[in-house]
Amino acid sequence: MLKRLFDVVVSMVALILLFPILLFVAWLVRRYLGSPVLFRQVRPGLNGKLFEMIKFRTMRDAFDHSGNPLPDSARMTRLGSFLRSSSLDELPGLWNVLKGDMSLVGPRPLLVEYLPLYSPAQARRHDVKPGITGWAQVNGRNAISWEQKFQYDIWYVENQSFWLDCKIIALTLKKVFVREGISAEGEVTMSKFLGEKPPRKFAILGAGGHSRVVADTAECCGWTDIEFFDDNWPSTKFAGHWAVVGDTQTLLARFHEFDGVIVAIGNNEIRRLKMDELSKGGIVCDSLVHPSATISRYATLGAGVVAFAGVVVNAGVKIGDGAILNTGCSIDHDCVLDDCVHVSPGARIAGAVQVGRMSWIGIGACVRQEISIGAKVTVGAGAAVVNNITDGVTVVGVPARALSK
Repeated sequence: MLKRLFDVVVSMVALILLFPILLFVAWLVRRYLGSPVLFRQVRPGLNGKLFEMIKFRTMRDAFDHSGNPLPDSARMTRLGSFLRSSSLDELPGLWNVLKGDMSLVGPRPLLVEYLPLYSPAQARRHDVKPGITGWAQVNGRNAISWEQKFQYDIWYVENQSFWLDCKIIALTLKKVFVREGISAEGEVTMSKFLGEKPPRKFAILGAGGHSRVVADTAECCGWTDIEFFDDNWPSTKFAGHWAVVGDTQTLLARFHEFDGVIVAIGNNEIRRLKMDELSKGGIVCDSLVHPSATISRYATLGAGVVAFAGVVVNAGVKIGDGAILNTGCSIDHDCVLDDCVHVSPGARIAGAVQVGRMSWIGIGACVRQEISIGAKVTVGAGAAVVNNITDGVTVVGVPARALSK
C-alpha cells in the first residue's frame, strides 16, 4: 500500500511539474521523427498480465526492399539517442504508473515474445509490477548480459523495500547525468533475448589439486556443468566440492554426453598417456584459456592446453598438445613448446626458446632467449637457464647446472 501510494503521488506530481518538458519533447519528436509521437507496445506486467506501455518515439521508420524494418542501428537518430541517454523517452511511462500498470521501481517490462523463453527463476520478475527504473538499470542498464539482468531482477523481487526503492531512484537520477550503460557494446539497444542457454557439459579426467584449478578455469570460460573422472574411483569420490563419477573407461563410454573434455593431471608422462588413451577412443581434448590470460592471436595452441589466470603468450609462439601454462607465467615471441610441457607459476621464457616434450619449467624459473631445452628436462624452481640443456637432465641454480647423478 505504501509503494502504491508513493507511486501515485510521485507520478502525479511529476506529470504536472514536467508537463512543459513533455510538450517540448513531443514537439521535437513530431518535427524530426514524424508521427506518431508516442511509441506504444503491449508488454507483460504483474503476473504476466498484458498492458500497453507508452514511451516517446526514438527511431525513424526505415524499411528494406522487402518491407522489413531495418536494424535498430539504421533507424536510430541523434534525437533518439539523446532521448534514450537522458531517459526523457521514459517520461510518458509516468502515465502507466499513475494508472497502476507499472511502478516507479521494478524490473523493466520486456517483450511478450520472451514469456515462453523464461526459466522458472527468470519468470519471478513478474511477481512484482514492472518499473520505469530498477535494480538492473542502476547496475549496468543495457550494457550487462541477460543473465546478469535477470539476476538483478530476481534479487530485487526477493529484497524489495521502500528504502531500496528510494535508493534506486536516487541512483537512477545519478545515472541519467552520467549516462552509463545505455546500450550493449557494439549495439544501439539491448541485444535480443534468445532464452536461457542450455548447460554446457564438461568432463575433466583427473581429480588432484591441479584438476580443481582446471575446473575453476572451465567455469570462468562458461562451462556450467562439470563432471570429474579419475582412475582411483570409487575410492576417490570428490575433487574439492565436485563429485567424481567414474574412471577413464566410464568417460570413454559416456564421452558423447559432453561438449568438452580435458585431461587435468599435472604429471607430464601420465597426462600424455591419458591423452593418448582418450585419442584412441575418438576423443580430442579441448583447450581452456582463462579470461585474464593474454594469448596473441598470432600464437598457436594445440589440443588439451590449459592457460591459467595471468598467463602471457606472445606472437609466433607454438604450444603443443596437453601443455600446462600455469598461473602468471610468460612465454615470449617465437618460442616452441612441444607436447605436454608444464610451465609452472611465475616462470619466464624469453624469445625463440625451444622446449622438448614432457619437460617441466619450475616455479619462477627464467630461460634466456634462443635456448634449446631437450625432452623430459626438469628445470628447478628459481633456476636461470643460460645454456642449452640435453634430454632427460635436471638443472637447478643460478646459473642452472645439471644435478650430479
